[in-house]
Amino acid sequence: MPKFCATRLRHLILLLPFGYAFVSRYHWPRDFIVNALTAWVSGMILLALLGDLSAGAAITSYLLGYATFICIYELGYLANDTIGLRHDPTPRRRVEVASSAGFIFAFVVIRLGVGLAAAFVLGVVTSGLYWTAVAALAATLIAHNTLRAVELKFYTFIQLSLFRFALPILPALIVKGDTTAILTVFATALLLFTLPRFLTYMDAKGRLSLPERKARSYHLKTHIAVLPLILLLSVLTNEAAPLVCLLWGVVVQLVYVARSRLPTGVQGAMQP
Repeated sequence: MPKFCATRLRHLILLLPFGYAFVSRYHWPRDFIVNALTAWVSGMILLALLGDLSAGAAITSYLLGYATFICIYELGYLANDTIGLRHDPTPRRRVEVASSAGFIFAFVVIRLGVGLAAAFVLGVVTSGLYWTAVAALAATLIAHNTLRAVELKFYTFIQLSLFRFALPILPALIVKGDTTAILTVFATALLLFTLPRFLTYMDAKGRLSLPERKARSYHLKTHIAVLPLILLLSVLTNEAAPLVCLLWGVVVQLVYVARSRLPTGVQGAMQP
């Protein structure tokens, strides 16, 4: 394929919602599968149990919620890969295609349109609470991409990670008017999703030495370690959802650890 055609195709992919995240943040298929199992499926479980939804309704609601979320989050990704690099002591250029003014304009307009359409379908386009959550995410993205102090970026990273897990789940719970369920989502996200990623982030930034995180059993141990708080959360809220999410995570990590102990030939045969 001629270079200019490849560049144009890459631009088109980057313009699509989730296209920029997929190209710049995911190593196919590993990162995609890991994110699907640890974030998306867990989110759907919480949505089904806390929102009293069928599996099909939970999946549909989550995908629409994720569409609104990723449209906003990718604006932060683009800012991080342009403006944010100037303030990052450990910068990583993730996309090699130059972003012209026309590309950026189209990028923003497409995401605003898709995000608003998804919010309308979800019934939260007029919800003050939902747009407050979106505004909080936007403010955190701006802070994360403009702050020069690395120690403050740790705080914005925690908040971004929480929003990344929780925001796709919130619309259905906002429509339901269940504040306890919303808080349960954030608490579950903190323990099962954000905390291990925060430690990885600190390690990547050179502020924490944690070589043990590279062990295949590391994330299995982190799930088991937060069992007391997850149990307490389930008892306090009278909801099984946090515990079910923990059990799902344990199953995923057990399969991951068990697979690593199979002979190489068997591992190859298990490849999709």
